[in-house]
Amino acid sequence: MVRRFEACMKAGNLKKVKADPAIIAAELREAENDLEVAGKSFRDGTDKWALMQGHWSMLAAFRALLMMKGYEAKGVDCVKYAMDELYVKERVFPPTVLENFEVGREFQKGNDCLCVYDRDYVEEILAATRMILEKATELAKKA
Repeated sequence: MVRRFEACMKAGNLKKVKADPAIIAAELREAENDLEVAGKSFRDGTDKWALMQGHWSMLAAFRALLMMKGYEAKGVDCVKYAMDELYVKERVFPPTVLENFEVGREFQKGNDCLCVYDRDYVEEILAATRMILEKATELAKKA
């Protein structure tokens, strides 16, 4: 995905910026809030919303992580390519984080496979989101 990362940079959809602790903190708060609501949706049995809210939580955590490295991305694709280049390739996160992110994205776009949800899978996605958020929070404290 390095070529896609570079293409995002060239197109101006991914750019170097000065890391801003206020933006990092705001994105992490947003990620935490979205994950909290996702957990409530899951407990209430509204799995579709739990998946979608989990996806939004991941997206906010990813934006915080990119800001920690001094990047800002426009568009979900460029967020994903930057996460791959800056964190997955560096083995900070396993490749499954991007796979889980894509699942949430597909649901967000309405590709929800006849509205059939596997609760174990939803729970797995939310657990992965929690892991991402915890790691992002830990990295922010070190930054």
